[in-house]
Amino acid sequence: MSSQLTSDFRSERIALCYIRLSWTREGDDSQSPDRQRANILRKCQQEGYTPVWFEDVDGHKSGREVKNRPGWQALVAQLGHPNVVAVIANDLSRLHRKGWRIGKLLDTLEQRGIALITAAPGKEINTATSMGKFVINITATFDEQYADDIADKVKDGIRHRKSRGKSVGRPPFGTIRGADGYLQPSHEGAWWLLDGSYCKGNPAVPPKDGAVWRTYYQTAERILRLYVEGKLGAEALAYHMNDEGYPFRDRKGNPRVVCRDDVRRVLANWPEYGGVVLNQPAKNRAIHTEDEAESINLDSSRAVFPLDLLQKVAQVRNGRALRPVDRGHKRAAYPYPLSYITRCAHCETLATAESDPAKRTNFNGTFMNGNRRYRHKPGVNCGCGNRSVQCEQLEADFGRLINGLTVSQQALAMMVELAANTESHTADDDLVVDPHAERQRNIERIKKKIRNTKTLFAEGHIEESEFRQRLADNERELAQWETYTTQREQALLELTQCLNTIEEVVQVWDIAEPKERQVMARNLFDYIVYDLDKQRIVDFRLKPWADRFLVLRAALYEEGSGTETQNASVQGQKRNVPHTGVQTPLRLHLVMAACQLLETIFPGVPRRRTCPNPAKVTRNEFIRQRYAAGELMSDLSKEYGISSQRISQIVHDQRR
Repeated sequence: MSSQLTSDFRSERIALCYIRLSWTREGDDSQSPDRQRANILRKCQQEGYTPVWFEDVDGHKSGREVKNRPGWQALVAQLGHPNVVAVIANDLSRLHRKGWRIGKLLDTLEQRGIALITAAPGKEINTATSMGKFVINITATFDEQYADDIADKVKDGIRHRKSRGKSVGRPPFGTIRGADGYLQPSHEGAWWLLDGSYCKGNPAVPPKDGAVWRTYYQTAERILRLYVEGKLGAEALAYHMNDEGYPFRDRKGNPRVVCRDDVRRVLANWPEYGGVVLNQPAKNRAIHTEDEAESINLDSSRAVFPLDLLQKVAQVRNGRALRPVDRGHKRAAYPYPLSYITRCAHCETLATAESDPAKRTNFNGTFMNGNRRYRHKPGVNCGCGNRSVQCEQLEADFGRLINGLTVSQQALAMMVELAANTESHTADDDLVVDPHAERQRNIERIKKKIRNTKTLFAEGHIEESEFRQRLADNERELAQWETYTTQREQALLELTQCLNTIEEVVQVWDIAEPKERQVMARNLFDYIVYDLDKQRIVDFRLKPWADRFLVLRAALYEEGSGTETQNASVQGQKRNVPHTGVQTPLRLHLVMAACQLLETIFPGVPRRRTCPNPAKVTRNEFIRQRYAAGELMSDLSKEYGISSQRISQIVHDQRR
């Protein structure tokens, strides 16, 4: 965002606009993101500001905290930009719900000469006036008291419900909460189709021949009964449930396969299934301190499963629990460098084909038969034959990948030329201006304006307020031009920094400690995709700040033999380097660039099985740009003929 502010806004009066999603009752859109955006946009138009948007709308983000709001943190990082004149939110509670945080924010903005403005009708405040500052401080105090009062009421309500034996939060899997507040069996379920997939539907109307209907309550009961037989562990039980076609349900109510963690959750909730509500969540309860079956008295009148079955589950869990052993010191866990950024290629194909990011899985580390290995997510069967790979093999392939990203100084110069020519290709070819001369002319022009402004004020032709406003505007513009760099200089700086980072990783990768490797890999890569059956990397993505480097690096192989020192025609390659506009979407070019590099670094690596549809990628870029310009999601939904939920996913890049 900082580079966008530096390059795109040189003379505008910028307003940093913030949107935060709050929990509201169904049907209440007073704090919806669309409503906040409309109010803020109207205020920007009234004041003549150029809006730059920062949002925290991916789920409820509490105003009492800061660390869980990346949008707000990004906004704060831009307060030092010389053209920022205002911070705008729908109302004060969108920013913070703690008075001292509002006070600290006001001090920061006042030091920088930035106004704090609220845009909601009837709550409009502007700290450019002394009365506005007074009202904001009073409002912040009431907002904090309101948040504390609500929190106390919620905690008291939770204590009261638990004292009466009523569970709090999401009901355990396979159950629903009845009108009286107690658990009862759920009649929701899914159809198991012959191809092994699941789908929702009417229990009385099979979607296809041979489909089998099973409820989530039956799934939970089957897990409990198989477990008490004592033959299957949690992971083996998950595979067995999937073979038998029992569905599980995700948080959005969609059916999916069972994984090991799902089995663990069902088994840990045996007291709740028996009508007992404990103070600790199931995941925090220890099972090795005493016999759970004897220490917890189940309630037969409220149990949703037979008590003897639940007691057997508790006995088996207690018998299998690992007792802690005092070894004199706590052993540190081994930090697997590529864990959680390495994805399974088979799962990635399924996720892309079904447009369901939830099907993506990450590898984690495990110690098996005396060897450290990266292992597929337990309990999930995506079709891959192998389930793990040795750490040395995957990390060696990763080392080859980052080594293949490095380039010589001659190749770097070619990449800079490609970047500069691509940028200039989008401009008017008839306008040929020396950027250094243009910068010097503008600096001299602004200095002259400053001298003239001082003369007008000294001779009494303008008032002091106007003089200070003109002087501040001119000084901002002067600072902008003094720090201005040409496109070629900017490209050289960015690409050199990216190359230096990659070279540093390459130089120390083989000798670095595992923890150091983990930090380097996660700072440089968003993810890598690994095929366990073929034992090779088939896709990867660098961090967003290295996107241009990745595309230009791949462009070096577009013509000729692919050697970096080849004297390839820059004009011939220019057409292959994408501009970041809508006509050539960057995301599509990143996929193509990754494929091109992998084919060169790892000969024989196949291209991705699925590739984004260019038409849809282009459409999604149009939607994001129109939403950023202030159009509402509901209007975009009607125009493009897709649901508002899908528009939200496209805008916030949740589902690609």
